[in-house]
This record gives sequence, C-alpha cells and structure tokens, in this order.
Amino acid sequence: MTKLEALKNDLKWRGLLKDIANEEKLEDILQDGAYFYVGIDPTSDSLHLGHYISIILAKILNQHGLKPIFIIGGFTGMIGDPSGKNVERELISQKDISDNVFALKTIINRLAYRLNILDYKIIDNNIWYQPMLLVEYFQKYGKLFNVNEMITKDSVKSRLSSGISYTEFSYQIFQAIDFYKLYQEHNVRLQLGGSDQWGNIVSGLKLIRKLEGDVAVSGMTINLITDKNGNKIGKTEKNPLWIDKDKLSSYFVYQYLINLEDDIAKNLLPQLTLITSEEFKKLEVDAKNNKKARLYQHELSKLIFNQIYSEHEYNHAHGISRKLFDEKFFALSRSEIHEIIGVIESYDSDNNKDSLIQFLIENKILKSKREVRELLKGKALKINGEIVADEMLTFHDYKPVHKKYFFLKLGKKRMIIIEVH
Repeated sequence: MTKLEALKNDLKWRGLLKDIANEEKLEDILQDGAYFYVGIDPTSDSLHLGHYISIILAKILNQHGLKPIFIIGGFTGMIGDPSGKNVERELISQKDISDNVFALKTIINRLAYRLNILDYKIIDNNIWYQPMLLVEYFQKYGKLFNVNEMITKDSVKSRLSSGISYTEFSYQIFQAIDFYKLYQEHNVRLQLGGSDQWGNIVSGLKLIRKLEGDVAVSGMTINLITDKNGNKIGKTEKNPLWIDKDKLSSYFVYQYLINLEDDIAKNLLPQLTLITSEEFKKLEVDAKNNKKARLYQHELSKLIFNQIYSEHEYNHAHGISRKLFDEKFFALSRSEIHEIIGVIESYDSDNNKDSLIQFLIENKILKSKREVRELLKGKALKINGEIVADEMLTFHDYKPVHKKYFFLKLGKKRMIIIEVH
C-alpha cells in the first residue's frame, strides 16, 4: 500500500475526506515528508470545538509523515472570510486581532503538546503582508486573478444577490498569497481546509503554478462536521462551544457531547478523536449489543476531554453529571453549582417564601396550575430530591443547598435551578 492510499483510507473511514486537488502530486509530497498548512482566523481569543478538527487532522497527517504549519490570520482576520456567511462580517480592530493571535498561539501550543504533534510551526500571516507595498499586491498578484473566475467561487457567488464588499471579495486572493508565500519560504506543498474552502485552495494552486511552474503542490478538503440540523459543530452563533475553560465551562461541553444523538456521536467519534479503526469496530459491536448505554457519547466525551483538558477534568464533569442524575444535590460544591448555572435552566427568586406554584407560573416554567397539579398527582415534581405533595408549599419549607439553591425536577428529564436571594 502506498503512503497516499494509507492516508486516504485513514481519512475515508473517519468520514472526513471530501476532495483532493492535484492528487497525482500528493504521493511525492508524502514521500518527501513535506509541510502542509491549515489556517485559523483570529476572530476570537479561543478555539471552539469546530476548530478542533483542524488540530486532530494535523495530528493524523503528522502520523502519516507530514509536518504541520498553523497559519493564524493576523492579516486576513482583519479582512474577513465570506465563506459560510450571508452577510458582511464586522471588522475587528488591529489590537483585538493582535491579542487573539497571542491567545491562539498559546492554545495551539498546548494542544500540540497534548497530542504529541511533531515538527510543527505557528506563523502569523501578517509577517509578509506588513511590509508588502500596495503596488506589489496589484502588480505581482492582482494581475494574475481573473474577476470572471473569482465570482464563480461559492463563497462569492452566494453573496452576489445580497452584496459583497471588495474587502471580502479579495479574501481569496490573500489566501492564495498565503499558500504561495508558505511554498516559497517554508516548502509547504499541501493546503488543508474544510469543504467550503475548496475555491480558495484552488486559487492558491493556480497562483503557485503561474509563479513557479508545474511544481508538486496539492490541496485537500474535508467534510464539514455538522449536527442533525446541518449546523457546523461548535460554531453556533448563540453559544459557540469554546474549549477554553475561562470562556465556557467544560461541563457545558461535556453536556453537549453526552446528549448528542447516537448517529451524530457515532460520526463525530472518529472525526474528533484519534480512536483507531479497530477500537471503533469493537465499540460498534458493544453499542449494538447495549443500545441504552450511550457508549458512543461516553467514549466521545472521554476522549475529547482527555485530549483537550485532562482526565481529571473529565472525571470532574462526569462527577457533576452523576450527582445531578442521582439527585445528590447536597453533595455539589458551590463551585460546581456555579459551573452548571446557565447550563441547566436557571432562575432567580427574591423571596424564599414565594409560593412554588406562583413562581413556576409567573416565570412561565409551567403554563398553568393544572400542569402543576398533574405533576403533583403523579409525584413527578421534586425539590432537592424530595417529592412535593402540597401545592401550598413555598421554598421556605425546604432546606436549600448551600443556603440558597433549590433544584427542581419536573417529570423525568427537566431540571431547573432556582437561586433564592
């Protein structure tokens, strides 16, 4: 089996490989153990779970003999990639970009260490744009791009009806320049990106061919990892799944992973972890024989936590989950409760003598007294693990956790936290 076949097989069984440009060149690139690159724009000071696929892919290609370069777009981050956006991005200040670049370098270094990624580099692409004169941009590069071709790219075509600024329109040129500069200065021969980056990758290959001739360079795209609704994993607009604990509780990430549907968790497991095909096949058999055990979700969360955070952090998040499931609320520490407030549906009350029914209805937790009474009749309403039997009871009638928290369980699945001041 050739090195190319081995790499393709590895990516295919994981459900990652989408397209390869200049595939005939890739065997030589693998034989040479050349550099490849993935780009990350510093639009935030953290990576989210969707970004993490780039780090895992870097490790996978590293295992196949290639060396990664992570390009952080200190310059292109100020331009804005139109891919996947139907409106113009808000511009980020140079200072914020600079701060984000520093933060992302720290995170990538930490993850590369945890995953034992070898011979990698991190480069800010502002290093070659800062000294570039405007006339060089137009004369050396701009003349080589045909507008008729540029507007056929998906990232541009999808925006033509609503409008796209020249700033974002030019993003594909700068990404192509990145590839050329990396080829020239670091012998980078392969660009890796999501399937939405195909047009930009092809632009880079064409630019290199025009400036350097028929050299051995290639591009590869992977399938975007999405949830059941087709949204990018980790990149929801409302609540990105940040992997920095200072931005988002690791317990939130744990809950997201553990509550995934079986088919989604099964697909994500080989895409977001380094599980081997042999380990995965064994897990498939075990999961088939024990369908209620949620083995895919548990293995996915365990491996991701061990890769991103630590085994201790996994045990911590799993421990909180067990305490909640077993209704051992008084075993939760204050810090653990602070982690789960907001992750679990949470409310405030200014009076511990509030009528329970009145509170549930006023806060639209339940719609009517009839709903409350149905729960009471079915013994399906609990406060801090105790069944509520009387609709006249108030919070004052129950012992609070840490003197101010009440955990309400409504039915089998819904749980809320009420903090009484």
